[in-house]
Amino acid sequence: MRYSVLSRFQGTLLGANIGYGIGSGMISLSGPLLEVRPRPGENEYLVASGKSLIQNGGFDSSSWFEAVASVSQRSEGIESTAILGADRLMAVLPVLLFYHEQLEFLRTILYQISDRLSIPLSERDGLLALGYAIAASLTERLNRHSLIGETIAYLQETPSPLIPQLATVETLLAQGASLERVREQLTRTEGTASLPFALGFYCLLSTLEDFRLSISRATRTGSQSAVTTVITGILSGAYNSIPGIPWTGQQGPLPTDQIFHLGDRLLASWSGVYDVQYQPAEAIHFRAVAAPNVIRPWQL
Repeated sequence: MRYSVLSRFQGTLLGANIGYGIGSGMISLSGPLLEVRPRPGENEYLVASGKSLIQNGGFDSSSWFEAVASVSQRSEGIESTAILGADRLMAVLPVLLFYHEQLEFLRTILYQISDRLSIPLSERDGLLALGYAIAASLTERLNRHSLIGETIAYLQETPSPLIPQLATVETLLAQGASLERVREQLTRTEGTASLPFALGFYCLLSTLEDFRLSISRATRTGSQSAVTTVITGILSGAYNSIPGIPWTGQQGPLPTDQIFHLGDRLLASWSGVYDVQYQPAEAIHFRAVAAPNVIRPWQL
């Protein structure tokens, strides 16, 4: 295994937070490293969604929607159905991580979330595609040459414009097309809600091993670059993991403690080995997971 599942969980969450920070102007891309000014906190939708999954040991619809709605009402004074763009992505991300090994069940959950939050078909299919790509990274089977074809197969037959958009990206990647050419051809297609997902796949696969360059390309994708940057941060963070994400800060490092801790507890809850809700926060760092009859007492 190239990276641990924990490192990929944390990398996905950190990549999403960095992408969100860039889209909202809290992180800049000047220089070889990501510079933070001022220090952004963790996205509230991301944290509320993750905590709901941890507390319930999985997706509980009433708890999850209540948690997400409470953030919406507190920050915007509006109903949860009005959650838009990048915030909606951040809310759904912990669900995509938690069910990365149950893709058909994930499909059912995303249909339910889409109905409740009034997510359009093209964006719903984008979330499904994002979930599939995350699963491919977490299970060490992401292949740059076959990912898009596999993703299209997972989406099944759908009238969403995302499928022809992804097919276009696959063709252009094979031709070594530039970002400008990809953006120009995709903007001629229908379906603006799915466009950031197609562009996010291009930004990932065209520079698969370079988180910063993928993110930098996403910022130059046009009117929906903020959403595209979050999607790219998620995809590249899942693939490159924590060691592959370069960052620094003018006012100190990114406040990653809560993000790492959330990924830590989310993984522990996902594994089914620990009842995370009743564990002290500091105890989670000393957990051990192994095959049956392999774990032995520590020598003190």
